[in-house]
Amino acid sequence: MQNFNNTNYSGAGILKNMEKNLYFFNLSIVRMLSKRMGFRKVILDFGAGIGTLAKIWFTENSVKPECLEIDSRFRKILIGRGLVCYQDIKYLKKKYELIYSSNVLEHIKNDLETLKKLHSKLEYDGLLCLFVPAFNCLYSDLDWQVGHYRRYTKKDITLKLELAKFDIIDCYYSDSIGFLVWLLFIKIFKFKLTNNHSSSACLKFYDKFVLPISFFLDTLGLKFMLGKNLVVIAKKNKQG
Repeated sequence: MQNFNNTNYSGAGILKNMEKNLYFFNLSIVRMLSKRMGFRKVILDFGAGIGTLAKIWFTENSVKPECLEIDSRFRKILIGRGLVCYQDIKYLKKKYELIYSSNVLEHIKNDLETLKKLHSKLEYDGLLCLFVPAFNCLYSDLDWQVGHYRRYTKKDITLKLELAKFDIIDCYYSDSIGFLVWLLFIKIFKFKLTNNHSSSACLKFYDKFVLPISFFLDTLGLKFMLGKNLVVIAKKNKQG
């Protein structure tokens, strides 16, 4: 598991492969997380990885996020991409109008404590925008290999956000077809995501042909029932 004693992310190769071959997927994450952004300009990417979403966020919204990343290898990449990067939440020098995070919270053992810390780094009325893996019934060998402590349901994540003094604005599943694909190919048949040609080809096919259909089905109402991921938009409440 990745932590401050072991900062190297075990899924580094997968991360780079996903940046290269899942452009539509990453673009869609940014659009979902920035949907309620409004005029907020002071943004933090929590667990920025190699900066995949931060780059797209700047292109889409003309705002360059600051980044927090504990992996020293990734921080070098982030800095090389012209992004301000911090190692730890305690080093953040300001409060933010919006903090977003994609596929990070599940790597943190005490996720509630982290949500409370993120709450403290938000301005009044600030937004926390999360994209996390959904449904523990989908938890697979791949989840374990990349250091996931859990996957989430709506009930799980909303309860923890409320305990951390957030008000929920949006909470819905994403990638309804992905739920079935993950269940069959990743959990049951144990398909391996690697850097080889076959994995890259599968990711490109999924990104180009499957995801557009999946997201269309989401808009028809499936996002309220199931999906491979969860999108949650929460606001720092008045008592916070």
